[in-house]
Amino acid sequence: MNADAQSRKLTCYIRRTSITPERWEGFCVEIDIPAVGDTYEEVAPMMAKMVQDYIDYIYERQPDDEQRVLYRPLPAGRVWRLRLENILQHLPFSSRQVKKINLTAARGIPAQLDPAVTQLCLSCKKYRSVGLFEVFHEPNSLYVWYDKTCNVCKDGEAE
Repeated sequence: MNADAQSRKLTCYIRRTSITPERWEGFCVEIDIPAVGDTYEEVAPMMAKMVQDYIDYIYERQPDDEQRVLYRPLPAGRVWRLRLENILQHLPFSSRQVKKINLTAARGIPAQLDPAVTQLCLSCKKYRSVGLFEVFHEPNSLYVWYDKTCNVCKDGEAE
């Protein structure tokens, strides 16, 4: 396993679509990878294969195209909707069918897919390594936060 690899799991939701109930769709929350199929049994292994292929791609291509492989999560609104649907499906009148699965990679999850290692720069709108941001620490507090603009953008503005 790579020294920078994380042993955490990726969260995926697989649900029956509301528009065409005979179709199923899957989403990986952390890396925004979708899969579509006719049955849950078809989508679950497809989702696992797509996630594994993406992780293998990251290991093969890093660091030449860093921006294509950094953490790019599913939008927060979609994640909350999937979580809510997962809860609401247990109500007696609900027709929802949502299943949550956790996936792990054989080689480990690369550091680029870990939100603790990357941060969104609000200037260039790219996820960058947290090492490229200035860190601020409130005195007498445990609260720490990163600057909104990465040092790459700041250096570009200075030129």
